[in-house]
Amino acid sequence: MNANQPIYTEDNNCQDCYKCVRHCPVKAIRISNNCASVIDELCIACGNCVEVCPVGAKKVRSDIEAIKHLLANGKKVILSLAPSWVSSFPGVSAQSMISNLKQMGFLAVSETALGAELVNRHLRNELPAAGPGITFSSACPTVVEYIRRHKPEYAFMISGVFSPLVAHAKYLKSYFGPDIYVAFAGPCIAKKREADDNRNILSAAITFCELHAWMEEQWFNPELQESNFEPVEAVSGSLYPLEGGMIAGLNSGQHDSSLQFMSFSGMEAVEGVLDQLDSWKPTKRVFIEMLSCPGGCINGPAIPQKSSMGFRYSSVLDASGQKIRTIGEGKELVHPINISTTYKRMIIRAKEHTAADIMESLRAVGKQTSKDELNCGGCGYESCQEFAIAMLEEKAERNMCVSYMRRVAHDKASVLLQRMPSGVMIVDENLKVIECNINMARMLGEEIQMIYEVNPGLTGADVKKLVPFHKLFDQVLTVGKDLLDKEFKLKNRLIKVSVFSVQAHKIVCAIARDLYNPEVRTDEVVKRTRSIITENLGTVQKIAYLLGENASKTETSLNSILEILTQNDDE
Repeated sequence: MNANQPIYTEDNNCQDCYKCVRHCPVKAIRISNNCASVIDELCIACGNCVEVCPVGAKKVRSDIEAIKHLLANGKKVILSLAPSWVSSFPGVSAQSMISNLKQMGFLAVSETALGAELVNRHLRNELPAAGPGITFSSACPTVVEYIRRHKPEYAFMISGVFSPLVAHAKYLKSYFGPDIYVAFAGPCIAKKREADDNRNILSAAITFCELHAWMEEQWFNPELQESNFEPVEAVSGSLYPLEGGMIAGLNSGQHDSSLQFMSFSGMEAVEGVLDQLDSWKPTKRVFIEMLSCPGGCINGPAIPQKSSMGFRYSSVLDASGQKIRTIGEGKELVHPINISTTYKRMIIRAKEHTAADIMESLRAVGKQTSKDELNCGGCGYESCQEFAIAMLEEKAERNMCVSYMRRVAHDKASVLLQRMPSGVMIVDENLKVIECNINMARMLGEEIQMIYEVNPGLTGADVKKLVPFHKLFDQVLTVGKDLLDKEFKLKNRLIKVSVFSVQAHKIVCAIARDLYNPEVRTDEVVKRTRSIITENLGTVQKIAYLLGENASKTETSLNSILEILTQNDDE
């Protein structure tokens, strides 16, 4: 566990279900000792693993204490509030939200959407001058990190401007002074990494989940304090939480035929855009807005309660529409600040694996040929080849392979079955043999034993044609009640059979013991002797009880007679 990472694992809670592996778009998960940990250098902080973990073992680092520490030490802290807050705190007015946040100690509350407006103005100047080609938006930190870490050859295509959050933080420091501290609250986990990478500008980033929990601890004065977003309200940038919202603000009033705009959301769509991108040679400057969360930031991984997507979308539209009506359409922040930057590729050294290495890794899980490669995805990887590579990179363990573990379990069960001194037969609801050991075949006679040699386990054989006590199987399958210690004379053997359910009304198992076998005979004699002794002791105890009870009654009657006679003599 490394709680300094944006996302980490609480080892004690991890249940080795591999769900995080299945849902991680970049497989930034290492399985060790059946526990899943996050590989920070590969992680893009999309939050999928946090959302899908069934036991809550995947945790998001909390930065609330960092903000509380600043406030407790009298620091001037301004909160940059993501515009999607209106969909995460339904029913809370802007005035109430700002008032409450100020009561918590923040000097001011400002809209991150102001940073989005600065980005819009920058891109309107940058894009037309760029000529034909492709530009990716820098607004989503998860997408930016995905490109830098996993598609570094396309890092130069990311627009040369800070994200709206970092642009906003730079603006706030420029406007309020360098002695202020900027904190962020929003639905995004990846913003924590942005804060880590820009610590001189952004002091901390918390999620809406963290903010909601913090506010639940507070008592607020119902009388609203001065409650306006500072320094001004955002307008065009307020649509950024929606898929296509950035383009709507960026393209407002613009009709440049040399530009083409596209928007995609969800990591699957992002991967699709980048797949075979080199073969695309656009004749225009194409600007592509990409967001990691399907539908946009309103569907971020760290919001308190996920209500209807339609409701969340509508909430942002309503808030934006209200701003336009009160402030005016096309209004945008103007401030002389440099928000240009360059996104460098991150080189993650990948290990080279030969075909022989991969084949040896596959053999370790019993996959000898390509026909054995089921590609079922149970391990979390798309193919057996990917899983084999993950094992070579020490990201995966053999027991993650479902077919391998099933085979191991079956082999263990078969060995135990064959080593058992008793006869064992497992039967399905159609009275067909699932498994049978050699000892049961021997008890059933030479003919059955010969069939067993041809068909080990007698799999699929008709029980009615094999055993004289097949009705016991039928009875247990029908009624569901176990039948224990039923004795049958079978040729020159006396066998004791117990039939019990393995899966009610579906699978039953019979265990048979040959009472003429010397070892079994000795055990049976001991067992029956103990049973007789127990029964006799019970009878003796009952007799003793009855005798004691009769003696007590006799004594009571005699004492009564003596008492009456004594009284008569006295008279």
